[in-house]
Amino acid sequence: MRDANHTAQIAPGTIPLPGLLEIASEAMLAEFREELTKNGYEDLRPTHGCVFRFVREDGMRLTELAAHAGITKQSAGELVDDLVGLGYVERIADPADKRAKLICLTDRGQEAQRVGFNLFTKIEQRWAEHFGEQRFEALRELLEEIAADRAPAAVPELSQAALAGARGE
Repeated sequence: MRDANHTAQIAPGTIPLPGLLEIASEAMLAEFREELTKNGYEDLRPTHGCVFRFVREDGMRLTELAAHAGITKQSAGELVDDLVGLGYVERIADPADKRAKLICLTDRGQEAQRVGFNLFTKIEQRWAEHFGEQRFEALRELLEEIAADRAPAAVPELSQAALAGARGE
């Protein structure tokens, strides 16, 4: 059994950045899950988030979803199967290739996506008020820049052109 004498003290600034990012992310996701449950979406799990993040009005093929989410096609298929069973998504024939299927949000899925994005916006606003709006916006801009530069395939919505347009450049 460990006691206080055997627990290493960690000096400020020595927690690796990935650890801090993970802790902050988990804190935000915990708030999000609590709010999502309050809004009647207790059947959604954190792993479903990649579907709601990437699938838009025109739908998406499973292979594309898996690639964007950085997961296997099999894992993406299991998530989609789960969401089909819950009534959030459906598979429809791809008009460009009748052999292929598109993953599309149902009306319920579109509403859940809208609620989820709005909840994240509200949580970010609360955090900005708590930690300082300028500091929070600077953090967001830096993280967007890092993501677009170091992992552009993971964040197609953060192409340099999209970032410039969003900032009015």
